[in-house]
Amino acid sequence: MSESNEIPEIVPATKGERLAEFIAIVTSAAPWIGGPVAEIIGGVATNLKIKRVTQFVKEVLDRVENLHTKASEDFVKTEDFADIFEKTAQAVADERDETKRRLFSNYILSNIAAPSISYNHRLKCLRLLIEVDTRHIDLIKALLQSPTAEESDKMMSTPSTTLEERAPHLRGDLSALIHETNTLGLTNIRTDYMNTMMTGGGAANLAGNVTQLGKDLMAFILGKE
Repeated sequence: MSESNEIPEIVPATKGERLAEFIAIVTSAAPWIGGPVAEIIGGVATNLKIKRVTQFVKEVLDRVENLHTKASEDFVKTEDFADIFEKTAQAVADERDETKRRLFSNYILSNIAAPSISYNHRLKCLRLLIEVDTRHIDLIKALLQSPTAEESDKMMSTPSTTLEERAPHLRGDLSALIHETNTLGLTNIRTDYMNTMMTGGGAANLAGNVTQLGKDLMAFILGKE
């Protein structure tokens, strides 16, 4: 008789197995951060999409050790950190975009790296991160980008031309995105500004259109360049 060619059935991991994976990741981390994270997540894990949260926690723990100071160790034991981490984990559980979920990991790492930031400011930036999508972030990145020699050497140009060259995937959506980032307080761009003809250097120097809140949000999720 010939051997069976049946393909074995792939059984999806159960919720209990995914939770066990999460626990294994946390317990293998350094005690200064693994312990607090386990306590925070342990109380809400049954209400989270565990696979997403497990990946989020793993990314944080994989990159956190070089942030270890006495101040950061003390901070992760505070109620402020517990509250911010729990709110972030809930947001990760609800976020379907994998790229944006990675930004939440950056956000938590920035919190740990800067224990002196006020709780209200941390929370304000988290709420903004939850509300924006990756296109808003790409727009702000393009605005903050330093002018290149090629951009500055142009005789004449417009800010909209500069942005379309820096972020071509946003072409056609710029007006709507700018309106939304203005409404969120992340940018302050006049409606007539984008198509104003000016020198190449002027059209390329766009960082001033990003508010301090916008810059703070980018520092949280992308780090200071």
